[in-house]
Amino acid sequence: MLIALCSAKGAPGVTTSGLALALSWPGPVVLAELDPAGGDVLAGYGRGEVSAGGLADLALVARRGGLAGHLETRLLRLDEEGRARLLPGLADPAVARHVDWDRLATVLASVEDGAVDVLADCGRLRAEHFPAAVVGRAAAVVVVTGSTLRAVRAGTQAIAELREGDRRAGVLAALVVGPGEPYGEREIGEALGVPVVGSLPRDAKSAAVLSDGAPAGRLFAQSALLRAARTVATRLVEFAAAHESRLTPPPAASVLAPAATVGGGRVR
Repeated sequence: MLIALCSAKGAPGVTTSGLALALSWPGPVVLAELDPAGGDVLAGYGRGEVSAGGLADLALVARRGGLAGHLETRLLRLDEEGRARLLPGLADPAVARHVDWDRLATVLASVEDGAVDVLADCGRLRAEHFPAAVVGRAAAVVVVTGSTLRAVRAGTQAIAELREGDRRAGVLAALVVGPGEPYGEREIGEALGVPVVGSLPRDAKSAAVLSDGAPAGRLFAQSALLRAARTVATRLVEFAAAHESRLTPPPAASVLAPAATVGGGRVR
């Protein structure tokens, strides 16, 4: 099942939210960094880890032929168990213009015939070379928004843009970061006109682990951010699955296999 995460102007970090969700996912998941502005997980959570593969390598493979069978060699483990894996994003944003988003969307939408979920971090909605084809193949499209008046207004515009011209295949939803500043989930859902799958608190200490590679500490897994992420992840799986029947993705061969981990349990 493919789920796309994107943000509106001035919204809080999609990447940090996506990483928190991936580490809290109830089943096998791949976090695909598709932000055309470049990937941040290896530089932050991975503490400067360098990968020779990732999205840029897949883009080159796509230009030479098919992608099926190549994805697994570009994935890195985000946890020791290998339940959460990462497709590293672009090191050079200039490469975004050469990515065949249509081919990539087809592969991501049918990973392991749906047995492995894919969280696609698509970045800011109006960015140049935005992966619209991936959004169009997703079972659910989640707009990440803050709870300030400015953030909610931008989120409303983003929802309207996603609805224009039937550009998306999946159902729309919102994820709130920092609720109560001053609006809550119910008010934001009413303003956006879409369901809110949950919220993530502004837990600066835990967020720094994900965004900048700060030491996790033994209580990181029980932090407010990770506890909330587990709740949201479960809701999001159920929400997307309930609407997945609207999509009819073509079958694809199995493309995942065990991967290498990132830094001491994080991205290798």
